Amino acid sequence: MSKFEHKDKWVMSGNNFAVEVYRHGVEPRDGEGPNRWAVYAYIYPQHPHFDKFEGNAMYQDAASVMPFHGGPSYLQWYFNSDREPCSVKVGADYHHLYDDFTHYATKDDAWVVFKDAEELHEWLTVRARI
Repeated sequence: MSKFEHKDKWVMSGNNFAVEVYRHGVEPRDGEGPNRWAVYAYIYPQHPHFDKFEGNAMYQDAASVMPFHGGPSYLQWYFNSDREPCSVKVGADYHHLYDDFTHYATKDDAWVVFKDAEELHEWLTVRARI
């Protein structure tokens, strides 16, 4: 039988971009907690950094220069009905070796994740003015 999974999402919009903090739960294992955190940026074609992305490689320069925890670990393109790119979603998770974020269940617990998201928002805000 299928079951519903709970996910939390916080979004801060900017000028032709948005930053998202995302948390979902998994079954705990091997001493890890049940929480998985990530920070994503959705960058739209009108933002100057959008044109820096090429292809699907998450380790490309356009993603690697962004202030992500441990570097980028996610990249996905979205397309409109005419098959033109309408946004690129790029981000990073907080589940690397020696990370201890899996026991953080609340926004207050994971304050550093939100601090990183604010830094990413500021980084994209500065580049939106270029």
